[in-house]
Amino acid sequence: QVMTIIDEASQLLAYSHRLEEKQLELEAATRELKEANRRLQEVDRLKDDFISTVTHELRTPLTSIRAFSEILHDNPDLDGAERQRFLGLVIKESERLTRLINQVLDLAKIESGLADWRNEELDLREVAAEAVSSTSALFKAKGVSVETRLVPSPPVLADRDRLMQVLMNLLSNAVKFCTPGSGRVVVRVAGDGSTVRVEVA
Repeated sequence: QVMTIIDEASQLLAYSHRLEEKQLELEAATRELKEANRRLQEVDRLKDDFISTVTHELRTPLTSIRAFSEILHDNPDLDGAERQRFLGLVIKESERLTRLINQVLDLAKIESGLADWRNEELDLREVAAEAVSSTSALFKAKGVSVETRLVPSPPVLADRDRLMQVLMNLLSNAVKFCTPGSGRVVVRVAGDGSTVRVEVA
């Protein structure tokens, strides 16, 4: 009887050890599930941030294209030179929109840090003037004046599309926060021989 009790106790002890092991495995699995859930939430947040950024970046050239197209459509008697200027801006913004879409589609390169970066020597006064021209319809629609102060400055080595996107975002945001009919935006470009400063106020 004693041997039977000892044998049953041993079995109970072994069963208890197995239960403890199962409990530890369950705890580990629970931790892994919680970590996986945290990572999924982070991926979901990054996806939302990405979509928000992409829609903002694509909306800027689309807004310009639509605004200039509406001006051309609603003003058939528009001066020939002005019409050509607006058509040129529509074409430029369409090309830039195509490049932005291509960048979005090429996510593998972006994720691996191999996104195309086309550095070239630029005169920031020209880039700023083009950004102002491309957003002029937004200013006109809201009755906001824009003033440029473009002082000669040294050339910079940069990606034209990236700089254009930054400047156009700043300009479109500036218009958004101006008082309709009386607001004023000032764009300044100045250099001190070694650096160039661009301001949108």
